[in-house]
Amino acid sequence: MKISISKGQLSARELTALAAMGALMFALKLAVAALPNIHPVAMLVILTALHFSWRSLYAIAIYVLLEGMIFGFGLWWVSYLYAWPLLAVLTILLRKSGGGRMFWACLAGGFGLSFGALCAIPYLFIGGVPMAFSYWVSGIPFDLLHCGGNFAVTFALLPTLQRLMERIASVERKIA
Repeated sequence: MKISISKGQLSARELTALAAMGALMFALKLAVAALPNIHPVAMLVILTALHFSWRSLYAIAIYVLLEGMIFGFGLWWVSYLYAWPLLAVLTILLRKSGGGRMFWACLAGGFGLSFGALCAIPYLFIGGVPMAFSYWVSGIPFDLLHCGGNFAVTFALLPTLQRLMERIASVERKIA
């Protein structure tokens, strides 16, 4: 079974894998919810973008939709519509750089550090620069935790998960 998309076909197997990745992003974030802004979502977005390229945006859409359905579609949710896809786009654009474990961990850490600033953008339209700036500054301690958590999780887990994804893809090619 093939599902038509603008640039080719998305197989049922790919659709299932992307849906599972989106659900996994959400489930693992919930699993470590007791830790403030420390979760594997950035690492999973990078992993998915490295493996599925532009199709990773489907997994991110599922993750963002699950966040809204469970926690509500508040103003905070609007920033998820562009922040998480931005990380995927950066990963896709930078993947040819041949970056290794440290490179991707730094990207994840930098994303965590800038997450509060990205989430402050909708507040520019509500209360102007003062409101957006105060929103961003008040969240800097959490951004620092987000940076450190993203760096550590990506540095520790990404290489192993990349090998696992490549192994799964190899088995799928043999089956198909």
